[in-house]
Amino acid sequence: MARCIRRKSGNPGGRPTDYREEFIESVQTFCADGYSLTAFAGEIGVCRDTISEWCSVHPEFSVAVSRAKAKRARWWEERAREIAQNGGPGGQATMVIFGLKNHAPDDFKEVTRQEHTGKDGGPIETQILTPEQKAEQAVRLIDETFGLVSHGGADADR
Repeated sequence: MARCIRRKSGNPGGRPTDYREEFIESVQTFCADGYSLTAFAGEIGVCRDTISEWCSVHPEFSVAVSRAKAKRARWWEERAREIAQNGGPGGQATMVIFGLKNHAPDDFKEVTRQEHTGKDGGPIETQILTPEQKAEQAVRLIDETFGLVSHGGADADR
C-alpha cells in the first residue's frame, strides 16, 4: 500500500500546476467574446474545477476572472441591444435572454415574489394553544372527519 510522504523541503509533491501568469490576461480576452469560464477551461486544456481552484490560490487570477465575467456579460448585453434595435430571427432573442440570465444573473435573474395574507388581505392570524387545547382540537377534527369518537369513560368499552 502506497503512503503519502511529505517532504521537508516544503514541496508537497504531486503534479506541478498548469497555472501560468499569462492566463490573467487570456481569460479576460477569451470571455470578452461571450465565452464561459468552462469554455476557457476547455480552451487551455483543464477542467472547470481547476479554474475555481486557481481563483482561490492566485488572488490576481481571481480578480481577472471577475473582470472576465463582466466582459462576458457586456458581450451578451451587446447582442441583446443589437436584437432590440434590428430584430433577430430564429430564436436569437431567446438565446440572448438565456445567456444573460445565466452569465449575468445578478442583473438579469427572474424574481418571483409570493405574498401570503390572511382573510380579506389582512395579516395571517395565529394563536398559541396549550397541549390540552391542541388535544381538544385534534379530537374535534377527527369527530368532524370520521364521525363521533369515544372519549373514554363508560362508552369506551363498547
